[in-house]
Amino acid sequence: MRCWLFFHHDLKGQHPEAPEIRRFQETAQKLGIVLDVLKPQDFDLVVDAANGWSAKYRGRSLKKPDIIICRTGSETNYFMLAVLRHFEHQGVMMVNGSAAIEAVADKLHSLQIIAAAGLPTPKTILGKFPVDVDLVERELGFPVVVKTLRGTRGSGVLLCQNREQFNDLAELLNGTSPGADIIFQQYIQSSHGRDVRVLVVNGKAVAAMERRARNGNFKANVSLGAQAIKFNPPKAMTDLAVRVAGILGLDVAGIDILFDKKGYMVCEANSSPGFQGLEYACKVDVPALIFQETLNRRHGIQPTRVGGWGRFWNWFRNLFVIPSDIKGDLIQPRKKITTAAFDNLR
Repeated sequence: MRCWLFFHHDLKGQHPEAPEIRRFQETAQKLGIVLDVLKPQDFDLVVDAANGWSAKYRGRSLKKPDIIICRTGSETNYFMLAVLRHFEHQGVMMVNGSAAIEAVADKLHSLQIIAAAGLPTPKTILGKFPVDVDLVERELGFPVVVKTLRGTRGSGVLLCQNREQFNDLAELLNGTSPGADIIFQQYIQSSHGRDVRVLVVNGKAVAAMERRARNGNFKANVSLGAQAIKFNPPKAMTDLAVRVAGILGLDVAGIDILFDKKGYMVCEANSSPGFQGLEYACKVDVPALIFQETLNRRHGIQPTRVGGWGRFWNWFRNLFVIPSDIKGDLIQPRKKITTAAFDNLR
């Protein structure tokens, strides 16, 4: 199987998501999957009704993949979306699709979809300038959570404890960032410093971890030092996470759930969820789960064990001094994938 993985940063750099991309590469090699990591911004987009398959990448024509996995998340821009749509229209299976990625990249848009389905979310106000402090106090009260629409890994999120703090922030925003995309959100005290990340793949909740902040911090992101603990979610929580992924159209999703006095609330959804903490806490192989469920959804393919020749071929393929993002198109991919290969990863 030939698979492309879209990632918009250099793997050799210090980007926090680079280790997860390398995990996809490691798992793909074990399974005999030809995986090429490509930067979507490096495609040349040519739309022509006279041609069939079209993929121009850094001056080269690439062969059609079976699947494209997109790991650009909330940093997906218009050009990247256009590239995703280009291949969707040419019949390539996407994980996730462009519409779902676009909706989830905008925190307010995704909350609008979730709320319209009648699912519980914190009350949220879209910021406008000058900031109406009285409106925020009347509708949300204090403390209040302030977020940028496209923040990731806990960046662009802060908690204002009272009106005085919020006034200071409002004055700063009014003076330096008029027109910034900001939302103000109800603070859920019962979930201070803790939430649950549920990984949903192909309509199934496959793993979950509780994230607990340290030193009284209210942000429970593992990337900010929060503790990750394996969590056995009750059915009500998994049902909520699966339903959220479904209404957003996400094949792979990280759904963040808050603890509310009345049950659970959806904090946000992620189309490219980080999983280093999840793998450590739950002892699962997330790329293997994604590959397996994606294959099941596409063809019902049952993977077979990659034998000695398969492992040798993958090793030999990696000896070529060719950029990793095009080498799969210069060497023929393996066609056969077997169940035991997945079983050996568990």
